[in-house]
Amino acid sequence: MTIPSIKTFKASVCIAFAMYSGNVSAQATLVQKTIDKIDHYKNFSYRHTNKIKDFFTTDTSSGQTRNFILKAPENNALGYLYRTETLSKAGDLIRTELYNGKNRIGLNPSDSTYRIGEFKTYAVLNLLVDLNWINDFVKKKPYAITSAADTTIDGAICSHLIINSRDTIVNKEHLYTRLHLFIDKVSDMPVCITRNARSAEIGNTITNYYSEDHYFDYKFDQDLGVADLIIPKGFHEEKNEPQLELLTQGTVAPDLVLDGVDGKKIILSKFRGKVVLLDYFFIGCYYCMLSVKPLNNIQEKYKNQNVAIASMTERDSKSAIVKFRKINNLKYPIYVNRGDAVKSYHVSGFPTFYIIDKEGKIANVFSGYDDNFEEKVTSVIDKLLK
Repeated sequence: MTIPSIKTFKASVCIAFAMYSGNVSAQATLVQKTIDKIDHYKNFSYRHTNKIKDFFTTDTSSGQTRNFILKAPENNALGYLYRTETLSKAGDLIRTELYNGKNRIGLNPSDSTYRIGEFKTYAVLNLLVDLNWINDFVKKKPYAITSAADTTIDGAICSHLIINSRDTIVNKEHLYTRLHLFIDKVSDMPVCITRNARSAEIGNTITNYYSEDHYFDYKFDQDLGVADLIIPKGFHEEKNEPQLELLTQGTVAPDLVLDGVDGKKIILSKFRGKVVLLDYFFIGCYYCMLSVKPLNNIQEKYKNQNVAIASMTERDSKSAIVKFRKINNLKYPIYVNRGDAVKSYHVSGFPTFYIIDKEGKIANVFSGYDDNFEEKVTSVIDKLLK
């Protein structure tokens, strides 16, 4: 057998590196080519559907169809002007949204109302956000993108790129986030983007997330006129209900009848003599999910003391909560049908946490979640127990 010389080995390494670099360059060029094509046309439209499998479900649910018309303004800092229509699965118009460079306007056809929201700048919508993000990521980490065999998606033969935006081992668990970008080889336009993630950041276990975004019916040089970006005649502004302040320290905690997923009911005032932590959340709320581990830790820490946790949701069904508790091995109870609790405690954002003292009065309230949530809550509880 002939042993290759050092020079031969070095040459083969250089060739392999050159081939790899060329492959990466071709992938980056493909993404840039799509972005350049969109920029060239300036005005275009497309349709979009989404399928998602979230952190705590096993079924993939189909979302609504959305029609987009976009127009690049003279001032690029404003982002694309756009009109988008959201349709139900039956094809009925649910909502229209407009962006005219100054305001985002939401139109509700069911009651002919509109709502205005201000924007300083507005990034272009999901498709272009994803493409620009992928392009920037490839430039920073070209080794994280690979090519797969051409694939047929929605009847189109597509180039298939795989972007590994995260790939690591944490506590012996393989965690990753992979995007698959499928670009039509004829039109150079995206047909589908999928996301597949395995994470240890949400909830009390390893969670998986999967989504598919499909893009179709592209039309270029579409006319997005002034009439498309104004409020139609006959529409009136939606009235904002005044947002109530959260209950303040020292307020007597309103009593509640809590419905357990086991069918049993308990009255909140029955916890009198204990420190009570009320958790307002819903499944899928990102920061609500981050609070799951700390809440489980708090339950374990105080399980033999005069402390009770009552987690409440107004949105999720009993069956969803049963699955949620099982998947996350939750030790604390969750109560459902809590619309009255949301109103009586003036909750408008999630998560929200109230701490009630042994006398049944509000001792503290936390709106939102941050990294030192567990430390803050246990500090308050320790003081109240003393």
